[in-house]
Amino acid sequence: MTSVIKTITNSFKLILIISALSIIIGFFTHGRFTLAHIFNANFLAGAFIICIALVMMFVPASFKFDKLTDHTTFAERHLEKHDQKKKKAYEFLFVGLTIIIIAGIIQIILAVLI
Repeated sequence: MTSVIKTITNSFKLILIISALSIIIGFFTHGRFTLAHIFNANFLAGAFIICIALVMMFVPASFKFDKLTDHTTFAERHLEKHDQKKKKAYEFLFVGLTIIIIAGIIQIILAVLI
C-alpha cells in the first residue's frame, strides 16, 4: 500500500512541476496561457514516461563481469539484474499512467466546474 501512495505522490509532484513549466513557457511564447497548455504537457509527459518504461522493459539487462562471475552464476546474476530492471520499469510505467489518469480526472472536474 505504501508503494501505491508513493507512486501517487510522485505523480502529483511531477504534475505540479510540469504545470508550472507549461505556465512559464506559455507566458513566454504566447504572452498568456490556457489550461490546454497544462493538460497537453501533462499528457505528453505521461506518454513519454510510459515510452521510457516500455523501452526499459524490453531492452536486455547488462552487468559487468567480475572475479566471482563464472558459468554457474552467470544465469543467476543475469536474471537478478533483469528482475531489478523490470521492477524499475514497472515503477516508471505506473508513474506515467497515474500522471495521465490524474491529469484526466482534473481536466474532467475543471470542465464541469468551468
